[in-house]
Amino acid sequence: MKRNRRLLTTAIAMLVIGIGGQFAVRAMAQQNPMGMMGGRSCMMGNRMPQGINPGQLPDPDSEGARLLGQYCSQCHGVPGPGMHTASEWPTVVARMNRRMQMMRGGRMMIRIEAPDDNELGILRAYLEKNGQRAVDMSKLVGADTPGGLTFQKTCAQCHALPDPAQHTRNEWPAVIERMRTNMTAMGNQLPDQAATEGILSFLLAHAVK
Repeated sequence: MKRNRRLLTTAIAMLVIGIGGQFAVRAMAQQNPMGMMGGRSCMMGNRMPQGINPGQLPDPDSEGARLLGQYCSQCHGVPGPGMHTASEWPTVVARMNRRMQMMRGGRMMIRIEAPDDNELGILRAYLEKNGQRAVDMSKLVGADTPGGLTFQKTCAQCHALPDPAQHTRNEWPAVIERMRTNMTAMGNQLPDQAATEGILSFLLAHAVK
């Protein structure tokens, strides 16, 4: 009789521990679902940029922008299309879709919705259309100046070097500030004020007026 009680007590304790462990793992997954899935961006570790306000997306009222906010924000901040070039986005979208499909419907402790084939095509087309426009530095005057060299060293840590002409002179200051926020979130070393001003001056020299 005593042996049966001990067995019952042990079984109940194991059940409680098991349930507690499931809740703990679920909480970890909700706090960092991409980390649980092994999500890792080059030179970013398990950290991701904070994302951008959906209203700042290119063509924010389009179906592609809506889908980007709907699906990507489930696991991390809404990524700006400029995080990757048009040629890079199809691979990134395919990888993220595989993860969403794996986690779809709460299969992996958290409930994630995944796009259907039509939505996936719209999302991919939107990102390719608005992806980062990489620049050939050999064609830019001042590429070997302090500002140009700092621009190359700093911005290449996270993505392809952006074409300065993809933003206007009025837009670049806000873009620079957003990038500094992202670098802080990812634990990257920020350029000092003088270096930041040098980068901005270089970009403004080649920006759209």
